[in-house]
Amino acid sequence: MTEVRAATPADAHAIATVLVRSWRAAYRGLLPDDVLAGLAVADREQLWSDVLTTRPPGVSAVVAAEGESIVGFAATGPPLVAADRADPTLGDLYSLYLDPDVWRRGIGTRLHAAALDGLRSCGFAHAGLWILENNTRATRFYEHHGWTDTGRTQLDRGPGGVELRERRMRRSLGD
Repeated sequence: MTEVRAATPADAHAIATVLVRSWRAAYRGLLPDDVLAGLAVADREQLWSDVLTTRPPGVSAVVAAEGESIVGFAATGPPLVAADRADPTLGDLYSLYLDPDVWRRGIGTRLHAAALDGLRSCGFAHAGLWILENNTRATRFYEHHGWTDTGRTQLDRGPGGVELRERRMRRSLGD
């Protein structure tokens, strides 16, 4: 049985592990192999420990747990891109990742629903996210859940300075 619950600072290592495993599987062929091989759980653990301990205003994270094991997580909050912060009705889905061993079991759908509920509870009426271009698996998932491409793109920097070509998706939270 999978339980979706609020993330705690004690979950930082497990979240980092899921993130690294998911990136290595989901982004194979989309990012250079050396970048994926260079991902370190310790680096991501420190970041998530900081986020979950300080809880910046409006930032929320949930995890999917099977027994004592964290198998996925999602994080939301106010938009990080300045142009999007001008819209007070807009909140962002920062991340939604699953351990590849549990893909296609409905856990991502449950995390997605919990993340959107978190945005609604913060008073947001719309949600946005940035997705890697050419990430067809994620695009299908989000389109299935009512997200549409806005036509906006950006170039972000990822691990090791790798260029991340991303596109913006958006959906109403009224559904």
